[in-house]
Parts: sequence; C-alpha cells; structure tokens
Amino acid sequence: MQKKTNYGPPLKQFNLLGTSELRQGKMMVILLGVIAATVAIIGFLVFQLAALTRANTILSEERIMYGFPSAEGVFVSSKVIPRTHIEGFVTWYIQNYYNFTPESAEANATEALRIMSPKLRVSQEQPLKSLARQSIEQEITQVFAPETRYTIEQKPGVGYIVSFRGQRIRATMNKVYNSRKYDVKLLLRTIKPSAHFDWALVVDDFIAQEI
Repeated sequence: MQKKTNYGPPLKQFNLLGTSELRQGKMMVILLGVIAATVAIIGFLVFQLAALTRANTILSEERIMYGFPSAEGVFVSSKVIPRTHIEGFVTWYIQNYYNFTPESAEANATEALRIMSPKLRVSQEQPLKSLARQSIEQEITQVFAPETRYTIEQKPGVGYIVSFRGQRIRATMNKVYNSRKYDVKLLLRTIKPSAHFDWALVVDDFIAQEI
C-alpha cells in the first residue's frame, strides 16, 4: 500500500507569506495616508500664500507714495490725494506749459510733455515744439496767471477735474501784443509713482476756452 503524498509548501510557509502581504498592505495604507496628508498641507499652504498675495496687492494699490519733488513723501490712500498735492502739480504744469521765455521755451516744453499721458503727449508734442522754436526765433515771452482758486472734482474711474480761470499775456521785446482770458479745465489721472512720474499724476486731457 502506497503512502499518501503531500504536495506544495508547508502550511507554515503559507502563514509567513500571508503575514508578509498583510504587513505590506498596512504599510501601503499608511504611506497613502501620509501622501494624502502632505497634499492637503501643501494645498492649504498654497491657498494661504495666494490669499496673502491678494492682500498685499490690494494694500499696494491702496497705499501709494505721494510727495512733492522737493518734499519728503508720505503714505496716503490713492483715493484721497491731498488737495495741496494736486494744487502743486497743476501749478507746476501751468509754469511749464503756459509760461516760457526764449531762454526757457524748449526746457519748459519738454517738462510739460513729460507730465502728460502718452495719449495727450502725442497730440501736443508737435505744437509745443513749434511754439518753443517760435519763441526763440521771435523772442516771444508768454505768461499765464490764474485769477481764480482751483476747483477740484474727483470722478471715480476717470480722475480729477481741475477748473480755473486765468489770463494769458504774450510779449516780445518788452511789448505786450496779445492778452486773452481763458476758462481752463484739466483732467488729471493717477498713475503709479516712479522716477519719471514723481508726482504720481499726469494731465490726460484739457480744455481752454477763451472768454
């Protein structure tokens, strides 16, 4: 009579293999949990960083350095530019755009163009340079004197409208040959301050109506 033959590995080896697979399964579950937690933490940090970036952007837009060229700047809200700052800018613009002598005509025209918006500069560059050449060649002096206080009106999304009345006088060889009065309106637009735009304002448009 033949003895019954047992095939396959011993039962103990099966138990060892089962225990090893169980350990690997547990390690895989733990690893997946760690990965999920890491992804969640990274996502939270990215969200916090994005929120912080948005907050910094809003603060940088609302707090802009404004200052007179000869004074120390101060932090103010971009929506509430000090009246003295606007008045100083308008006075500086008038001194360069409307006032000149044969000696200062070219420099004044260049400075007036510098504080204009690109759109206005394109339309005013040629007339201003021609007037500067005329002043030099014919020895023309022009003086503009405001006769009223500046009226400043803020238009949300548009800018600041500055209105005033003044008298323009032209003379040559110390002789006045032309005198006129004008109602003037300037449209000012705020821009990000820089070394070039130190006033953080530009003249975007204007109307000068003779009275």
